[in-house]
Amino acid sequence: MVLLYIPNTRAILENVYSVLNKGGKLIIVDFDYNEKVKHPKVHSGFKQDELKRLLSEIGFQSSEIRNFHHAKDVFMNQDADVFIAISQKN
Repeated sequence: MVLLYIPNTRAILENVYSVLNKGGKLIIVDFDYNEKVKHPKVHSGFKQDELKRLLSEIGFQSSEIRNFHHAKDVFMNQDADVFIAISQKN
């Protein structure tokens, strides 16, 4: 749950891709997008289809994203779904 605080998501994921070994995996755990969350220093979560597309554009393959938890009042005092994304550098 770090990407929420990174202003340029693409840049940090490109950096991770550049240092990851071939066959290495990136695992992201974060919040689904929530339109009720508004803060100047935090993303409003991530839309899974957009994150998957971004990972693919950067070069990651075999990206799988799925929700695994729902919690009350955890994301800027809003209910939230949490996802895990697993992508591989080939």
